[in-house]
Amino acid sequence: MARVTRTVIVRTAPLPRRLFRVFIELEDMYRSMVEGLTMYAVSNNVRSFTRLKALKYRELRSLYPQLPSHYAYTACQDAATRAKSFLRLRKRGLARGDYPEIRNISIWLDDHLWRLNGYTAVSIATHVGWVTIELEPHKQYWRYVNGGWRLASEARVKLDGRVGSS
Repeated sequence: MARVTRTVIVRTAPLPRRLFRVFIELEDMYRSMVEGLTMYAVSNNVRSFTRLKALKYRELRSLYPQLPSHYAYTACQDAATRAKSFLRLRKRGLARGDYPEIRNISIWLDDHLWRLNGYTAVSIATHVGWVTIELEPHKQYWRYVNGGWRLASEARVKLDGRVGSS
């Protein structure tokens, strides 16, 4: 049986400065985890998520004890995906440089790091505890939700750089 998935980007209501700073800090920690893991994976030719997690998970947990443990797990998934892609390109001679350049970061959230509150709010586990964010659903979002589509267990958060109004 074929499974069809759809990606819908949903914006949030403008975040207060204090809450936006929490996400900036979270993104910085996540970025440093992904960069370190990707460099390690490329230099040691690690392509598998499970192998990367087995080698580096405990080290990440000791470096970032304030973060929920599943951030280390999802960072390993993210880094393994990036490293595998880079190693494949390098093998074909299409990669530039010795290591991948990590420009864009979106924080991967698995089912332990986020939960939906109704249909218009999301709670996300951060280093300061659970944070609730209001969503601004649009027509396409409601079309999928009302059409019987089920939400995926994983989500991604990407900051757009504009600070909220308050």
